[in-house]
Amino acid sequence: MASLKHLVVVVPGMGGSVLQAAEGAARWDEHRRRFVSAATRPHRLGLDTHPDLVPVGLMPDITLVGPFVVPGYDGLVRKIRNRFDDVRVDVSRPGREPDNRADLILFPYDFRHSIRHAAEHLASDLAARLGGEHSGARRRRVIVVAHSMGGLVARYWLGPLGGAADCAALITLGTPHRGAPKALDVLVNGLAVGPKRLGGLTDVLRQWPSAYELLPRYPAVGQPGATAALAPHELAEEATAALVPGFAAKVKAARSVHEDIETDWNGLYGGPDCPEVTAVFGRGHGTLQRALLSSTGISVTKDAASWLPNTDWHGDGTVPAISAIPIEQEDKRARRAVAERHMALASTSVAVDILAEYEGQPLTAVRGDQPERPWLGLDLDETAPVGQPIRVGVTFNGAQVEERTRVQVRARAREGSPGGAGWQPCTRGVDGSWHTDLPPLPAGTYVVEAAATQVPAVSRLNAGDVLGVVRTEDADVAP
Repeated sequence: MASLKHLVVVVPGMGGSVLQAAEGAARWDEHRRRFVSAATRPHRLGLDTHPDLVPVGLMPDITLVGPFVVPGYDGLVRKIRNRFDDVRVDVSRPGREPDNRADLILFPYDFRHSIRHAAEHLASDLAARLGGEHSGARRRRVIVVAHSMGGLVARYWLGPLGGAADCAALITLGTPHRGAPKALDVLVNGLAVGPKRLGGLTDVLRQWPSAYELLPRYPAVGQPGATAALAPHELAEEATAALVPGFAAKVKAARSVHEDIETDWNGLYGGPDCPEVTAVFGRGHGTLQRALLSSTGISVTKDAASWLPNTDWHGDGTVPAISAIPIEQEDKRARRAVAERHMALASTSVAVDILAEYEGQPLTAVRGDQPERPWLGLDLDETAPVGQPIRVGVTFNGAQVEERTRVQVRARAREGSPGGAGWQPCTRGVDGSWHTDLPPLPAGTYVVEAAATQVPAVSRLNAGDVLGVVRTEDADVAP
């Protein structure tokens, strides 16, 4: 095995950092007692009541926190430690001296605040770690591996905050470089589990600047009878004022963050200080992709927007594939399409393969717009309510099916969760997709697995993701 030659920094996505109050009380972590309180007392995460929480670590595994399924990073750290020799890990924590002998840095941050806020802390942390090195030694010293919103944090550090010269490469995993319609749905229509809208948690999320910074930057909102679609910042104020007070002003502030990133990266791109960027993104899974504006409000659907390119790409279940590629990036060799869904991208082996290329190992990874092998796409919500059947959709990508092909789905309880559901056969619809309804499940965390057998050329395909089943009556306590 080789050793890490760079300072590797892992930047998590929204919800991926463990947060504590100043006195040390946990506010957001993986322990069941505290994630139940996050759901039943959402004001604990409100910026109005707790403006400053302390980030102390990364979430250890994909976890159900209240009605949220949040990513975990133990798998990524473990894969890096297994791939390289003598990896020394340090966690960035406010007020604590950095371990300057470490070569793998975990950077938690308060994900409720603006991307700019997190990037400033990242810049400060890396300045402290690199400050003792002369300019020649620190140039191209850092490689950042960033999941989801963490990629935007890294790009703000590299661009507007001037960190580019210190960075050799940025690997983004499912980063919504151009935003995600899911953020629009949550902010405008409210956080939901099945048909249940969670008013208390929605009110808290609407306080977070970061939530608005995840809105689509492209024309994702169609209008009846109109030829041109709109980006959220182009919506007339009267179209959103009744839904979300102050929405227009918050969207404008969020857009300014992206404009800062875009301006600086347009200047960096192709220049001597520009880090190499590899965008890793998921394809082929059911993903909220477009919105429709009507007299009754804004609806967001998984239907592909006909006015946008690559309508067959879909996404990773959270971020549309077309959004996971940086705006300025034109080189197809700098993209890597994979079969994983959004949460699993937090620990994808592809990130470690790409990282190994920079550490001098053979260039074995093949990059491109489509995964190397056929894969199954899942259409599955992250959470479902107790007492209701769970609809699961399956599609084939890069593979043909025959009359003898069979698809089935099951839900396997994770540690600490009761029950589960055995294999359920799927029925093929007229559109070529397969569907089934899993029976209602008790509250807990499950791995939903899909398996297709008797598939020509590959015989069998598998896919899976984490599902949280929650009691919605416990998760709708207003702050």
